[in-house]
Amino acid sequence: MTLSPATGGPPKPSVQKREKDQDSQLQPVDSTTVPYEILSGATFFETIDQHQYWHRVAPMLGKMLIQGQYSIHQQYYFMSIFANIIVPMLGPYPSDGRTVYKCALGSIGSVELSQNFQRSGSTARIAFEPTSYFATTGSDPCNRFAMDTALSRLKLLGVDIDLSLHHVFVNELQLTDAEERLVTKESLLREKFKTQNLLALDLTKNGILAKEYFYPALKSAATGKPIRQLCFDALRKWDEKRQFEMASQAIDSYLKESETDAYFLSFDLVDPLSTRFKIYVLELNVTFAQAQNHWTLGGRLHDEDTTRGLQMLRELWEGFGILEGLRAPPERPTRPGDPPTSMPFFINFEMRPGSALPKPKLYIPLTGIEETKVASTLTDFFARHDMPDHATNYFENLKSYYPNEDMNVATHHQAWLSFSYSKKGGPYLSMYYH
Repeated sequence: MTLSPATGGPPKPSVQKREKDQDSQLQPVDSTTVPYEILSGATFFETIDQHQYWHRVAPMLGKMLIQGQYSIHQQYYFMSIFANIIVPMLGPYPSDGRTVYKCALGSIGSVELSQNFQRSGSTARIAFEPTSYFATTGSDPCNRFAMDTALSRLKLLGVDIDLSLHHVFVNELQLTDAEERLVTKESLLREKFKTQNLLALDLTKNGILAKEYFYPALKSAATGKPIRQLCFDALRKWDEKRQFEMASQAIDSYLKESETDAYFLSFDLVDPLSTRFKIYVLELNVTFAQAQNHWTLGGRLHDEDTTRGLQMLRELWEGFGILEGLRAPPERPTRPGDPPTSMPFFINFEMRPGSALPKPKLYIPLTGIEETKVASTLTDFFARHDMPDHATNYFENLKSYYPNEDMNVATHHQAWLSFSYSKKGGPYLSMYYH
């Protein structure tokens, strides 16, 4: 796939030498947050909401880029994208006593940072729901229009994204005008997340890889069709060359057999012939036996990668001390103080063009577990599985993201851990921070 370049030089006119910083109005320079400090003094935010989002999220993003060994040019490029493209699209900042549009993401308002860990290094990632105050005031109650604006701005800026699949699936999985009127009239908006779709940007060393996520819960409520049916019907309607037919049939057959509905669908915004589709499933029966059943697609997956990955998944599951049992359907994102029994787990099945079977990735809920226990379990895992740099740095990096928090007390910042495995790449883990 082709990725957008991220090696252009920093904005020269605005970058001052460190020696002159003492005479400026910037805060003292911290070696881990230089781009954040410089851009804070050189970026004009139009609203207090934008100002709050920037100063709440950007310091952590800046540290993730530094610690991920991004070049200084890449740091300024990605931080500038965040400041000038993403922040203005996040809508009203969530504050106590203020009723605003609620995104399905559980982090800070409409944005969530995460980090991918492989033997080759770490990759920073930004997920967000483009929105505006119109989703709060009622002019756009289901937030249907902001995504097009965000994608257009990224493309106009030169980010290498292909919108072919977006234009197809937005017509299949997002509410129409008539359907929006229906769910509004029948008060279904009170019962479901209003989120229609999300955008995630992998900030790789080669540029940005964009992925779009569709949440058809409201579409399902309006049409009476299961989410699974909506997703697979849309995929088959588009997939005229049947590149994803065998893998999608295997997943669909398993979901029908296990009486499990899908939860959402995602794909890479690249050339459709090279994209990956992922079907996500929410599981309320939080037991390792059920995780194993999903991981193997009910016994359909039994190759070496699946078997070895399952062994590693058990290490993590037992290391975190996941409390097993039946969960209630989640009615809101996680919050500080939630118990470790508040969330289900997720799994996705990844389909690649021409592949007969999908690859699993499981998302372990960590809210309610002490940050130190999560970090210790991960550190031990990294050490056992030939990821020494992550074993050495993970906990110290985590503490730097939340400098005012006691990691022995906090239980909500490391919210989800996803895990997948391949013999070629080894373990692939992603931490989702709240």
